[in-house]
Amino acid sequence: MKNNLPGLLIFLGLWSVQPAMDQASHEVTTDKPAVVNGIEYGYAIRNESQKDVGNKGTFNRYEITVYVANKSGCTKLMFPKQTAFGLQNQDLLANFDCLNANGARMTSKSATVRARPFIVPYSTSTKNAEGKTVTTTVQVQAGHMLENGETVSENIIVLVPEGELPIMKVRM
Repeated sequence: MKNNLPGLLIFLGLWSVQPAMDQASHEVTTDKPAVVNGIEYGYAIRNESQKDVGNKGTFNRYEITVYVANKSGCTKLMFPKQTAFGLQNQDLLANFDCLNANGARMTSKSATVRARPFIVPYSTSTKNAEGKTVTTTVQVQAGHMLENGETVSENIIVLVPEGELPIMKVRM
């Protein structure tokens, strides 16, 4: 049994990390956003132009707004949960990747959309030096939220080969 212990520990380690790497991904277009559990993930092209990039040629330059909209009929709350890697990215709603972007000239290939903090009041009572009870209320972050009807967005600029539209994929 002692000889099998390292193999078992490696298997359990990989098995516990696998769900973190299994993110749902969907291709989205300007007229067909992805909808999962009442949450809409999409993008809109705000501006389009041609850009000459030195010796690399001419590219289409797109100013894009990526968005996450809650159309579920209820507010979505995301409470902190401990993972193998700590409390990282608890506010992350989606990663948007432009698959055919080149990232040249200070442009992007991807964008992230994050939820806003969810704050609740917390009251505590203590006795001061005179023996009187003093109540103090502080604001504590309890997690993150996406209210019903709320849209969270991010703007990016991408360069894609001439004659092509951005090919966008969203990971939730």
